[in-house]
Amino acid sequence: MFPTLPVKEKSVYLHEALRELGLNIKEIIPLQGDGSARKFLRIKTPKESFILILPQPGEYGLREAQAYYRIGRFLKSHGIPVPDILAYRDQDGLLLVEDLGDLRLCEHPERERLYPEAVKILVNLQALTPRFPRETTLETLYYDRDLIWHKEILYFEKWYLKIHRKKTWFIETRSLLEDFLQESVDCFTDTVVLHRDFQSRNLMVKNGRLYVIDFQGARIGPPSYDLASLLWDPYVERIPTERLLDLYLRLTSRDRQTFLEEFKRISIFRLMQALGAFVKLSSQGKSWFRDYIPRAEKRLRKLLPSYLRKALFE
Repeated sequence: MFPTLPVKEKSVYLHEALRELGLNIKEIIPLQGDGSARKFLRIKTPKESFILILPQPGEYGLREAQAYYRIGRFLKSHGIPVPDILAYRDQDGLLLVEDLGDLRLCEHPERERLYPEAVKILVNLQALTPRFPRETTLETLYYDRDLIWHKEILYFEKWYLKIHRKKTWFIETRSLLEDFLQESVDCFTDTVVLHRDFQSRNLMVKNGRLYVIDFQGARIGPPSYDLASLLWDPYVERIPTERLLDLYLRLTSRDRQTFLEEFKRISIFRLMQALGAFVKLSSQGKSWFRDYIPRAEKRLRKLLPSYLRKALFE
């Protein structure tokens, strides 16, 4: 299996695989990844360039690559702007995709102008819910109570509270969070397709247009989740949240009061997940994630009910 090969053999294997794909290689440039254990290489040929995605080690890496391929093809065929998938090798999980460049939405000097386009893409994604190929999901199909508890709340508790803050929560705090979670799940209004990480670093800008990447974790869940990921995104200091919320509600005709209650609660879970991820990734040598912890903390404190803010931060 490719990811487990020694470095020298991996290099030989990689060059042979690229030749089999018919590429005349001029240069291979490693790219900095984000929170994933996958590796990304820019493959330059005399005329153009591509991105080669190398799977993370193990069976999970192969399943992740397959999910990327299958979900990516579905999204592309239904008009969602994702990179073209030029080749996929099932035996080793290698993916060759369109090179969208290096400019992410969070780095764009006129990003505020592009945010409405991101909301429109999200609305179009959610409209695909009846046709979404549910058998392609990488992990659980649904973003539900169990996933929130284990992948967001307990993840936050382990990495942010225990490791970063050196704080242990009490049984009373756990009980408060369990009750808050159940109340939140009872507020969920609908189920739609989720990207699950719809934020500015996963929105590339090429020739003035937005493209969605890192969609292999797509599943089914509440409509506010991806919008919360976008509008409370810790990578960006100022986001026109109210204006974009209004745009989303106009485009979807959802009941404002009901949706905003769900949105606020989902935003809390999303920021918990982000804080856990920032601490974990910075502890794994990706120190730049530490820079985003204060902004995520500030936003989470703002959204939490006073009794939870006191239990978690005081």
